[in-house]
Amino acid sequence: MIELPDVERMIEGFAGYATGKTISAVLIDNADLDVDPKVAKEKIESHAIDAVERHGKNIVLRFRSEYSLVFDMGDAGRIYLESQTVPPDESSGIRLQFAAGRELRFDAPGARDTVRLVEGTDLAALGGPEGLGIDPLSDDLTVETFVELAVTHPRSSLKGFLMNPAAIAGIGNEYADEICFQAGYRPDLKVGRMNERQLERVHLYLRRVLRRATLHWQAAHADPGWLINHRGNGAACPRCSTELTTIKLKGLKTFVCVRCQRAA
Repeated sequence: MIELPDVERMIEGFAGYATGKTISAVLIDNADLDVDPKVAKEKIESHAIDAVERHGKNIVLRFRSEYSLVFDMGDAGRIYLESQTVPPDESSGIRLQFAAGRELRFDAPGARDTVRLVEGTDLAALGGPEGLGIDPLSDDLTVETFVELAVTHPRSSLKGFLMNPAAIAGIGNEYADEICFQAGYRPDLKVGRMNERQLERVHLYLRRVLRRATLHWQAAHADPGWLINHRGNGAACPRCSTELTTIKLKGLKTFVCVRCQRAA
């Protein structure tokens, strides 16, 4: 499953090259995408990419035409640079060609709503009726805002709240477990049972975990103290060596140390 730090790494792979360059052609390989070819030709072709941004697991290409392409990475989306001479994969959705012979490719299995062409800068409509939640690494997710959001989801599990894209955009299964582990709370703990101090602690570790995984991905994924590096049947807790317990939350395999993670 793709998570927020993986999306940051994708952006690092192409943003430096693509920003400021003009699109010479737009090739739509998946006709089910929510992109009108006529509008794409008018508003993307012959227009430069003004900025590359991320919101949760969405990558946003902003064009100088004041239109944006928004890519939802989902569980298996991929954006990368490739030579135009290399045949596209079967899962190819859209390709943005540059004059120099390279192209920016988006591959994803199936779903219609993985790419959207939108006018302006407002992304609120892209996450369904409740819109996209706050990006967890943006300055908008202050500790006060985090606590206020949590209070509105008292019946949710802590992990369920962290993974709710209408509240906080971009946290997936493994990093939700990591945040809970580093904060010292069980992922199945009901948010309504947590006090303000406990929620503040979760906010602190949410920022720490995602910032480190984003800025120092390799170091984070080699850290013996991180749960993410001990996700396996019969694995031991990296802190106390107790065998980790697995439970199902939101239909996903969830790793818990019953000794290190408090239930309240």
